[in-house]
Amino acid sequence: MVNTRQLLANAMILLMIGATTLGILTPSDDLLREPVNPQNTESRQSGEELIGAACEGLTFEDMFVYSYARFSVDINADYASAQVSAVAYINNSLSDQVRFDLDDLIGTVGAPGGANGYLSNQEENMILDITDDCIVETNPRFGFRTGEPHRGGEGVDWKNASWINDEANPLQLEYWNLFPPHHPDNRSCPPQSRLSATGECYEVPVAPSDAATTRNCDTTDATAPDECQIIVWLNGTMTWAADLANSDYFTIAMNTTNMTNAELIMNFPEKDSNDGDPLRVALFEECDGRIVQHEMHQGSTPPVGGCTGDGTITETVTENSDGSLTVQVHTDFDLNTWPVGQDMFADFTNQPPPPNDPPQWTAAAPAHDDKIPVPSGVTVDFISVVNQGLWLTDEAGFSAIDLNCVRLSGDWTIAEAADRAWQVTTNGQQASSVECTPYDIDDNGSARAGDPRVFDLFVPFSMTYNTDIQASHTFTIDTQDAEPVMEVTVTLFQEGGTASSTGTIPGDAIVVDTGSLSPGEIQLRVHATGEGMSDFHYTFDTILMKSSQPPTISISSAEFDGSMWQVTGVFSDPDGEAVTFTIEIDGAAGGEISTSGNTWSSQQINFDIFSEGEHVVTITACDESNVCTTITETVDNSFLFNTGNIIEPPAIVAEPEDSGSLPAPGIAFIVVAVIGALMYAGRRD
Repeated sequence: MVNTRQLLANAMILLMIGATTLGILTPSDDLLREPVNPQNTESRQSGEELIGAACEGLTFEDMFVYSYARFSVDINADYASAQVSAVAYINNSLSDQVRFDLDDLIGTVGAPGGANGYLSNQEENMILDITDDCIVETNPRFGFRTGEPHRGGEGVDWKNASWINDEANPLQLEYWNLFPPHHPDNRSCPPQSRLSATGECYEVPVAPSDAATTRNCDTTDATAPDECQIIVWLNGTMTWAADLANSDYFTIAMNTTNMTNAELIMNFPEKDSNDGDPLRVALFEECDGRIVQHEMHQGSTPPVGGCTGDGTITETVTENSDGSLTVQVHTDFDLNTWPVGQDMFADFTNQPPPPNDPPQWTAAAPAHDDKIPVPSGVTVDFISVVNQGLWLTDEAGFSAIDLNCVRLSGDWTIAEAADRAWQVTTNGQQASSVECTPYDIDDNGSARAGDPRVFDLFVPFSMTYNTDIQASHTFTIDTQDAEPVMEVTVTLFQEGGTASSTGTIPGDAIVVDTGSLSPGEIQLRVHATGEGMSDFHYTFDTILMKSSQPPTISISSAEFDGSMWQVTGVFSDPDGEAVTFTIEIDGAAGGEISTSGNTWSSQQINFDIFSEGEHVVTITACDESNVCTTITETVDNSFLFNTGNIIEPPAIVAEPEDSGSLPAPGIAFIVVAVIGALMYAGRRD
């Protein structure tokens, strides 16, 4: 049988929708007075904010993809700033890319004529203004550091140079042939695109419509198509946060990633020491391998002189007769290697070279007959290049040191790696001892040995653990009797979180609280220290897994207000993951659930439109790992169908006369009709 009450309810909803629609179609005076503003939130930002957001972090190469560029950096006499001039030649299809990038930039900042696939000659001044402001926000790529040379490391940011653009130091950007008059697709500006009502206006597409057949790069003919060459000039002032004037040692670093076929000429004014020693380059080196997509410190920083490079950076140093110094650099970065980046470092000093002595062991190096711990069953560095830079020193720099190690006892395999690290293969055979001797070249060009040191290689401990991570995870560590007492730190880590615990070995097992870690893959790293041994650092290849624990949910209240029903409760997730909710009534979607803190609540549900009887409400909570918990609540709406159960109608409140809105026609009649229908439906049972 058709549910008459439900039909009446549906009719009521349709009537109310119709009345509401009529009301919407009749605008109030306030709406009529509101101005139409088609701009979105982003376009309402100031021009400076938009340019800053669009250009911050970019480089010159990001804005202008060039075929060849020359940069001249003239350090001012105060060693606090420099005059920079650049010229970039952009040929063939690269010119299309530059026009596309400029058109996109104009569109990004909300300027007229942007992002439409064309550049207009009437946009020229605007383009110059925008790109001037954009260059100011870009990364000059230079870094300046005073003091003893180094190559950075954790917490060191080399990006401490910036552009100046003021009345005294204006930044100037100029173009040639950005709007070629003989472009094969040159056309008059459409009336709707014209930025100015006066003057001749023409525009060119960011790329020829048919580059294969129309492109002609012969610029000797003044009337021929000449769209395939652009020249860009830049003149500006760069400053930095480092006091080079009062330092006898400083390093200039530069990120040369994506600088293909580029010339860099740096001119330094006279900077003698108090004893009259001139400025010189103590060391210049190319450092490859940094992943430029990562802003954070990556792995171990190479020692000074320990960088590896592919030879795509070359330098020439000229000591001029007036006491100045010129460093000319050519870089030819291979774009196919990106995101593997490239950096260069130049160490400057006005101090005389120290005496040519044999290489020396530093205080950080293990003593003679000390132990060097290594993991079991792997081929691993026992003296890495980084450690060599920390353990050995030579006045000519790290690159002048040649370390040689030989096995004295045991049968572990000892070999030098391609990167000059010394490795051991701990294949379960007998532990080994090695003798390591550093060499350099004396003034006569002959190899010269420093003091040798003997080191005992050993596996410090064995460790057992479960790869399935528990809330309190136990690591059992066993050592041989002859090994030193060690302080061992076990660290579990993943992107976004770490958990660690430290214990003394031999001793109790090490237990790590993993509550801060998210479900998923987890890596294991161990650090150990002890008397008579170098520090042990090792990240295991084994991947541990943490399973997701389901969220917990409970119901706090489930109550009717008239015919409206609402359920609320509390929830938590043991893994700290975000929790989402769904609600169903008798297996069908039942609306939405909102959360606040650790509480959840459904929207009010009208059980007057459901059939009489019991209904099963199912609430499901799922975490980010899609592990879910479900609870149910039975709702009985029979009382709504009892004879004589008449729901009191709400009071009718008249619209204020001065509200400015026009009520929908017949709204009072519709309300009365609905109330009458409900009263009838209540009595008919």
